Amino acid sequence: MVRLMRIQRDRKGISPLIATIILISITIAIGLTVYALVSGMVGTMSSTLDIQIQSIDVVKAGSNILVSATIKNSGNIQITTCAVTITGDSGTTTLILGSISPGKAASASLSNPTGLSVTVGNTYPVSILVTATGSSLTKALTTTCIGS
Repeated sequence: MVRLMRIQRDRKGISPLIATIILISITIAIGLTVYALVSGMVGTMSSTLDIQIQSIDVVKAGSNILVSATIKNSGNIQITTCAVTITGDSGTTTLILGSISPGKAASASLSNPTGLSVTVGNTYPVSILVTATGSSLTKALTTTCIGS
């Protein structure tokens, strides 16, 4: 019995240094986990600038030309300016759609733009420049002139 009491008295817990290292490690692990969760949520909630092109039309009927565009703001920040530039056989024309709220669409059209000539059936380059506070987006595509 004396021997059993002596073994239990000689027995000690972990040293204070080891206990401190373990506690600091646990604290760091918890901190890193919280940081990863918070930064993941902030990344998801960040601002995005994006558009959806609903239509870009070049229509020629006789000597009359109609150019129109409809652009939807599919991002989550306000678009301050949206400019659609179409380059024809000769000349270019730019449609200014102005400010577009998130989830909303804007349209603009122009009849007989000065200096622009197009041919029915030809494909023409289109450049779209969108700006918002602190960022911009450029998209390039083509459209085909329709009409008679």
